[in-house]
Amino acid sequence: MALLRWELKKIWRPGLLLAIAFIGAVFSQSRTGFYLEYFSTSNDRGGTQVQLASGWLETYGNTIEPEERPGLDAQLAELEAEFAGQVAQIPGTAEAGITDYESYGAWEKAYNDRVRAEERTEEDSSLYWSIYYDTNLNMVESLLQFMQEYDSLAGGGSALDWGGGISEDSPAHQASVRRIERAEAQGVYGFLPSTVVENTDEFFHYFAIWCAFSGVLLISPTLVRDALHRTRAMQWTSRRGRRVLNVQMGAALLSGLLLALLNCAVYLGPFLSTGAMKFWNCPMVSVWRESYPWFDWTYGQYLLALLGLTVVLSLAACGFSVVLSQFSGSYVAMLLKAIPLIVVLCWGLVPWVMMGAGRFSNDPVRLTGLPGTEFVCGVLAVLAALVLCGWTCLRQRRRELMG
Repeated sequence: MALLRWELKKIWRPGLLLAIAFIGAVFSQSRTGFYLEYFSTSNDRGGTQVQLASGWLETYGNTIEPEERPGLDAQLAELEAEFAGQVAQIPGTAEAGITDYESYGAWEKAYNDRVRAEERTEEDSSLYWSIYYDTNLNMVESLLQFMQEYDSLAGGGSALDWGGGISEDSPAHQASVRRIERAEAQGVYGFLPSTVVENTDEFFHYFAIWCAFSGVLLISPTLVRDALHRTRAMQWTSRRGRRVLNVQMGAALLSGLLLALLNCAVYLGPFLSTGAMKFWNCPMVSVWRESYPWFDWTYGQYLLALLGLTVVLSLAACGFSVVLSQFSGSYVAMLLKAIPLIVVLCWGLVPWVMMGAGRFSNDPVRLTGLPGTEFVCGVLAVLAALVLCGWTCLRQRRRELMG
């Protein structure tokens, strides 16, 4: 145990940790932080979806059952009345004949015709954007879209009627069709906003990249430092020292796990502050859909799956790093190995596994498109890293016996 603590101390060097923290702060501002902003943005269609769904959670629970559907008509009437009161306060609407949502729809159609004919005036554009920003127009249109899609699905319609986002050329087409039909047979009454799913997916995509990248940065110098200080030669003078590599491999993997937990503590705090947790029990199959889940998950289960996949990929990155560090005699040699590793992990494996994990749409389907392929690939990656670590220790033991 004392030897393990010593090896952990060698890995967790203050100067290196400060450098990783600085890079992480920059990465957070430029990548993960970008998508967190959109959880609470209310000026676009995604923000109004979140507002509507948050209200429905309090009123209906996690789903809107068919007997609760009339409540949406009453809500629409309230929102349209609110819209009429708001447009009345905007200069120029009365002259344009806009008094309510119906008259706005006629004006908007004429406005778009003038845009196509290049006859739009500055007054037209000013009025259009004033209505867009100073009224609840997005709220009304988001609710109308939800009601139309809800009624279509509840009336026997299907996402497959308009393609369902699935390309017929996809190798997973038949599996996707069966999954959609099975989900719709159970009734699609969920209202998890698609913007929450998409922003969650993007956040964890970049979060997993950072976890893998920071793991490589933390672990890579460890065994190289031993080689430079001729620590290995001293270790070989004792039987226990010749077997220290096993402890070093364990310390590297344990450090990878601890670093993943530390990253979660730092990065998931802002994520939790977005209010996304209110949708924890909402089903992933939703009337608002940009993609379909392969499994009957709730949003909370989906988050746990993404988090587990992130930790697995982080451990894989640390396992590969410590093996490369063992076979590097200098920092330059390690750098020449670490750069290809970072490229393969952070621009290849991790994004490929994390983007749309557990879901399918019209994006390129993973391998054969079998459900859970990305999770299998994550497990295979960490197993490959563990096998390499074991092979490295076995190789060292054989050298000991030969010596």
